Amino acid sequence: MATNHKRLPIPLPVRHSLWIAAAGRCEFRGCNEPVSRDFLTKRTAYVGELAHIVGDSPDAPRGDLVRSKQLAQDERNLMLMCYGCHKRIDRHGKANGYSEADLLAMKREHEARVELIYSSTGVKQTLPVLMTFPIASHTPVIDIRDINHAIIENSKYKRFPSGRHVHIDRSDFDITDGSPDFWARAEATLTSIFETRLRPELTARHAPSHLTIAAFAPIPLLMKLGALLGDKMDASVLDLPVERWLWDTRTDVAAPNWQFDVPAQLPRVVAVEVGVSSRVTGALPPEGAPVLRFEAAAPNRGIIRTEAHLQEFRARCNAFFVALTAAGARVVHIFPATPLCASVELGRLLLPKTLEEVHVWDRQAPTWVHALRLK
Repeated sequence: MATNHKRLPIPLPVRHSLWIAAAGRCEFRGCNEPVSRDFLTKRTAYVGELAHIVGDSPDAPRGDLVRSKQLAQDERNLMLMCYGCHKRIDRHGKANGYSEADLLAMKREHEARVELIYSSTGVKQTLPVLMTFPIASHTPVIDIRDINHAIIENSKYKRFPSGRHVHIDRSDFDITDGSPDFWARAEATLTSIFETRLRPELTARHAPSHLTIAAFAPIPLLMKLGALLGDKMDASVLDLPVERWLWDTRTDVAAPNWQFDVPAQLPRVVAVEVGVSSRVTGALPPEGAPVLRFEAAAPNRGIIRTEAHLQEFRARCNAFFVALTAAGARVVHIFPATPLCASVELGRLLLPKTLEEVHVWDRQAPTWVHALRLK
């Protein structure tokens, strides 16, 4: 004879405790949607559901003859979920593909992240600064949600987005970097947007103390953005070494080996090849100018894979340019083959007051074209 299953109510203290542990967000891996507002209207509304890991009856998904009753009101067996994810883990009943181990892992990961946020000390807010310009025929897209996620994950919850951001978005620029008019117009556009939208943020009474920079554009424009920002403010520059602007977290990632050689004396005008993502070939230095090289021992596109790698690049490259000026160089022509993050940092550190001119060239295979003058 069939018996009707009577569902046990979840006690209010258990509900409150679970809500706090989940920070009011769906605990299904990859969802993380807040369940305190309507997904469509964004109005305040409770749209969360309490999902059982071990089903609350033997016939339910992941149900068990003994443990279902034992765990029906146990917070350790409950997950806060949005409506869609709750249905996802319960549809098809006993044939549902999500196991008890799968869901316990999701709950453990989500609540561990929330606890890190609650317990973090020395947390610093950061202002995300985004920039997009087309590269050849490629139209870049940067999603602020990816940047916010990367800020938190890369810093191990020591930095948080300030709640606003500045996006210099010219992904719709009407000419490409192959056009002779591109550089003058793109530089003027970048400078204008910087002065009207970003500089006021940096000089306001309650200006941010930290910036997070994520930019996708031709190398000379990345360097120009770095030069405009300068190095007086603490900043982190993101890249795409793995996915979605996240740094590589493996402990066995080899650090790049940087190499350069600067003679004791140099003429006023020099050319510099910066080879990080690849070796620089076919540079067109001014007549009579010596060519110096700052490069990785084994250049490749993904060579800078951690924030520590980027900081070491910055320190070594800065030492290189200090040595150049000490040897007498005053006008520098740079031929860069650098990833996104290194390009921005290169622009930020090119500030020795003794440098009178800094020219940046762009690779337009099979040759190079003069792009911008930074100083």
